Amino acid sequence: MINLTNMNIQNRYILSFLFIFSTFIFSEECTILNPNNYGSCGENIGYVWDGQGCSVVYGCSQGEDAQYFFDFYETCDLTCNPQFALGDINGDNTINVVDIVSLVTFVLNSDDYIPSGDINFDFTINVVDIVALVNFILSSNETRDTWQIINEDILTPKCTTCHYNGSSYSQISNLVLDSDISYEQLFTRLPNNTAANNDGLYLLSDEGGLLGLLTSYFWEKINISNELHFYSDHPQYGQIMPPGGPYLTNGELNFIKKWIWEGSPEFGSVSDPAILNDTSIYETPEFTPLDPPINGIQYHIDLFDVYPDTEREFLYYVPPIDGEIFINRVEMSMAAGTHHFIAYQFPEDYSGPNPEPYELRDVHIDYLGSDVNALIQNLTTLQQHTFVFGTQWPFWDYSLPDGVALKFDSDYGFDLNPHYFNYTNDTIQGEVYFNVHTILPSEVEHQAGILQLNDNNINLPPQQETTLNKIFSANQILDSVNIDAPQGATNLNIFQLFSHAHQLMTRFDILILQPNGEEELIYTALDYEHPPILELDPPLIIGPNQGLISRATYYNDTDSYVNFGILSTDEMKIVFGLVYFD
Repeated sequence: MINLTNMNIQNRYILSFLFIFSTFIFSEECTILNPNNYGSCGENIGYVWDGQGCSVVYGCSQGEDAQYFFDFYETCDLTCNPQFALGDINGDNTINVVDIVSLVTFVLNSDDYIPSGDINFDFTINVVDIVALVNFILSSNETRDTWQIINEDILTPKCTTCHYNGSSYSQISNLVLDSDISYEQLFTRLPNNTAANNDGLYLLSDEGGLLGLLTSYFWEKINISNELHFYSDHPQYGQIMPPGGPYLTNGELNFIKKWIWEGSPEFGSVSDPAILNDTSIYETPEFTPLDPPINGIQYHIDLFDVYPDTEREFLYYVPPIDGEIFINRVEMSMAAGTHHFIAYQFPEDYSGPNPEPYELRDVHIDYLGSDVNALIQNLTTLQQHTFVFGTQWPFWDYSLPDGVALKFDSDYGFDLNPHYFNYTNDTIQGEVYFNVHTILPSEVEHQAGILQLNDNNINLPPQQETTLNKIFSANQILDSVNIDAPQGATNLNIFQLFSHAHQLMTRFDILILQPNGEEELIYTALDYEHPPILELDPPLIIGPNQGLISRATYYNDTDSYVNFGILSTDEMKIVFGLVYFD
């Protein structure tokens, strides 16, 4: 972890800043290195450019390649892979007549493709883009200060709806973004997140330049384009905001990035408003296999077919290893088309047949021919599991809080459960990697438990919007946890929450029910395929007179009633979470 309170590290940041600043206008031709060529010691020795992105290197020594290494992901990314704003052809963070001339020259003399010149997003650079860029510049008559634009046009509609005075979001984060106090709440204040605080970050730094970006927790939390780096290198920073989206556009991010680069001033115009014309939004990159963990186990489900216009869900049993393990981090990476991936275990009272290891046990008849008995057996088994980890994101990297680990010592191993959609006319192939990272028993301070709050009372009338509400008391919450409270424990700490529903869900809220009947929103998902994973730091403590509410809105656009069920055409309403007692 980075600790910017250390002066040596600060000096390295400043040196990186000076280097990047001098080369900011043009991308450096970085030397391509293979991150797997530096031994098997397992020590983080820096970052390298692998030709497509910046990769962390775990090895023994940089050797003769030391000059090509970067201390931090951000310095590597900005040096080797700078992302210029739409219309900023010459990369000077201003869109003006110089960019028009540059674009004309480019169209006349090159057949290459540059994203900053594709003004109409048609993946072709031509005269249409020149005309669109001219319109960009001519139509820009903004006179407000940069901060005023950010505050009124970005924070208020996208952030203040959760971070208002008195909300649970504001209490957990100690951050209120009401428009009249938002600048004072952000500027040079320390974050409430323990990991970010320990790394020496401010909510919003006044340093300016690269150092300003590197030391601003606000930038880390909104920069969806650094999604993989964020969740891989800073898993304790929580989730990218706004939770569940819609995320900031590339134009909004570049506008804010330039403002932070200029020192985050409250007054004055330091970022070109024309940058905001870019309304495109970051898209998650292609599937990438995971490297095996240094300490732990890798599970891999090799390529499998998903037929046209079908969905495929199956169980894949992997036998247990000897003894118990303590899991403090998991990674999942899945090829395109995934609906979800869940790692289950069997309960202690499981009485069904032992599944055959490493076989695909499908739960849809399309993949079982006429074997109805196998279908019934697999569906029955699916209902007899205990949830361990799961996500609807195609890539997920999650670390439990320091000192907290999930003990896994089942007589059975994991029963892995991928679920894929394919609504195309071609067969697609799925593939899954699942890494379990472990620590020693002596490093465990608190054993984690799994929270699962189900609401199976679902009956959705056709062609209607329906909102379902379920209240869970403190006792019901305790009963839903799969571990018992240790003797003397007084608090249930919830450090992760997320939702699970199917395709008719339009909104899923989780709220705290206070003893006086007041409700406080703490979680919202607007996308059933990719619900946000709310990581709570500090954890949410549920008192004896409090409760949780799961509230989901569905729009049933079919002509039939839809009820609870395991198919994607059925519906679900589940709150999952991770907890520990102290």
